[in-house]
Amino acid sequence: MLKNLAKKLTNNLGLKVLAVLFAIALWIVVVNIDDPVKPAQYTISVTQDNMDYLTSNGKYSETLGGKNTVTFTASAKRSILEKLSNTDFTAVADMEKIEYVEGDGVCRVPITITCSKYNSNTVTISSKQQYLDVTVEDLGNVQKKITASTEGTVMDGCALGDVSIVTSNLLKISGPSSVTSQISTVVATINVDGMSSDVTDTVVPVLYDADGNEIDASKLKMNINTVTITAQILNTKDVDLSFQTKGTVASGYTLKEITYSPKKVRIKGETDVLNKVAKIAIPDDVLDMSGATEDVETTVDITSYLPDGTSLVLAADAKVEVKVKVEPITTKTFEVDASAFTLENIPDATKAKITEDTIQVEVTGAESDIKKLSADDITGTVNLQGYGNGEHNIAADIDVDNELYQVKTVRIPVKMTAEDTEIKSTESSKKSASKTK
Repeated sequence: MLKNLAKKLTNNLGLKVLAVLFAIALWIVVVNIDDPVKPAQYTISVTQDNMDYLTSNGKYSETLGGKNTVTFTASAKRSILEKLSNTDFTAVADMEKIEYVEGDGVCRVPITITCSKYNSNTVTISSKQQYLDVTVEDLGNVQKKITASTEGTVMDGCALGDVSIVTSNLLKISGPSSVTSQISTVVATINVDGMSSDVTDTVVPVLYDADGNEIDASKLKMNINTVTITAQILNTKDVDLSFQTKGTVASGYTLKEITYSPKKVRIKGETDVLNKVAKIAIPDDVLDMSGATEDVETTVDITSYLPDGTSLVLAADAKVEVKVKVEPITTKTFEVDASAFTLENIPDATKAKITEDTIQVEVTGAESDIKKLSADDITGTVNLQGYGNGEHNIAADIDVDNELYQVKTVRIPVKMTAEDTEIKSTESSKKSASKTK
C-alpha cells in the first residue's frame, strides 16, 4: 500500500511542483488585485493640550504612574498599512474635557487619535474610547529668597569676605502643592576650595525642606534656572586686643589685673587696610570700675570696635570674656635682717655699721601680693654720702617692685666712727685688760 502511495506522489512530480508554484502566484495576483482591509496595532505618546485650563483654575496634574502612552488598533488596506508607522498618528488629551472621578482622586481625560497621513475614510481607528489617567491636586505658588553659600576651603592665609548673588535672588516657584509646601530654603552654592582671589560663577539654586533634605524639582516650574554668585577672598591678620578701665575702685581696694580670652583675634580685610592695624583697642568706658569692691566679670562684643574695612574670621571671637580683678589693700610689717641692707658711699677712713640686728619694714599692697612677699625678699641700700662720725637714722632705699608695693619710709640706725679712733680705743681696752690680770 505504501509503495502504491509513494508511486502516486512521485508520479509526474515535475508537473505537480509546477502546479503548486502556479497556485501561489495566482494567490498573490488575487490578493494584489483585491487588497483586503486589515487591522494593526500602534503605540504612541499622548500630548496634553490646554494645560492652562487647569492652571488657571489653580490645579496641577500629572499622568498616573508616569504612563503617557496609548495603544490602539487602526484598520486599512494592506497596501496602506505597509506605509504606516507610529509617527503617522497623533494622540491628544484635551484637559478641558477632564472627567473627575469621585473617591480615588484619579481623573481621566478622553484621548482623540488621528492619522496625520491619511483621512478617516482611508484609515479607520478603533472606536473604543481611550483615556489618559491623571492625578489632580492644588497648584502651589511660592516665592523664596535665594541664599548665597560656599563649599570648600580657601587658601591658607585667606578668608571669605562677602558672598552674594549679583543677579535676581527672588525665585518664583509653581507646581504641585504637595511639593511646594515642603520648600523651606533655596540655596545657591559657589565652590571656593583653594581660592586666593575673588571668584564668580553661575550656579543652579537648590531647594531644601525644613530638615535640610534636597527637594526634587522635576515637577516644578521656576522663573529662573541659574544665578550668578560671587565670593570675596580676603587676607587675614592676627592682632592683639587691648582693654583699659575707667573710674577708680572704692577706697581701700586696688585694681589688680585685667584678664580676657581670647588674647588676640584673627581679622580679615584688604591688604592695605590690614597693614594699618596694630591692635584692637577697646574704649575704657566699656569697663567702668568706679567704686568697685569686688571682681567684675563681663562679656564684651568687640564687633563694633573693629577697624573700618575689617571683620572677624571666626564669628565666635566676637564675644570676649573679660575679668577685672579687684582686691583689698593690706599692710604688713616685716622683720628684715640687717644684713639685707647695704651701706654705700662710706667716707674714707670711716667705719660704719648698722646698730640693730633687724629692721622693721612696713609694706602696703594688694592682698595676694602681700601674701607672696617674705622678709627674705626685701633688701635695701643706705646712702652715707654727706654723713660724718656719730649715730644717724638714715632713710633706706628699699628694693621691691614699686608697681606692686608701697613701702613706708624706713630709717636705718647707723654708727659711723673714724678708723684711727677705733684702733686706739681697741688698744687701750687691751692694756686695761692686761693690768687687771
